[in-house]
Amino acid sequence: MARKKITRTAPNATPRHLWLAGLGLAVIAKRQTVAAAAQTVDRVGQSRRQAIAAVGQAQSKLIETADELRGRIENGVALAGRNLESALSPLVARFRPAKAKRAVRRGRKPGSKNVRRTTAKKVTAKRARKA
Repeated sequence: MARKKITRTAPNATPRHLWLAGLGLAVIAKRQTVAAAAQTVDRVGQSRRQAIAAVGQAQSKLIETADELRGRIENGVALAGRNLESALSPLVARFRPAKAKRAVRRGRKPGSKNVRRTTAKKVTAKRARKA
């Protein structure tokens, strides 16, 4: 038996079909907007974490470099101080004045044993009272 040939006709677009298609587009656009906003928030958070990590690394490198530089400077200053001291010590020794000898202390001269000290009495004038 021969099969009947099926012919399809183009569907007619009614206003209802257009309305439903528009709603579908609005839903898809809303989903993509929400997804894009969430993705943007994730990227901002990731960028922030990366920036904080980069600043921390830069800070640690700076501290290490400063410590290394401080060590070099301290060693150089100590070496220069030792060199200067060794170079100047003969000059300082040459110009250092000799130590002065101490003068011998003399004791008090003994006084006579029967001397008696008296203190001078102060004379105070009496004031007259006003009446």
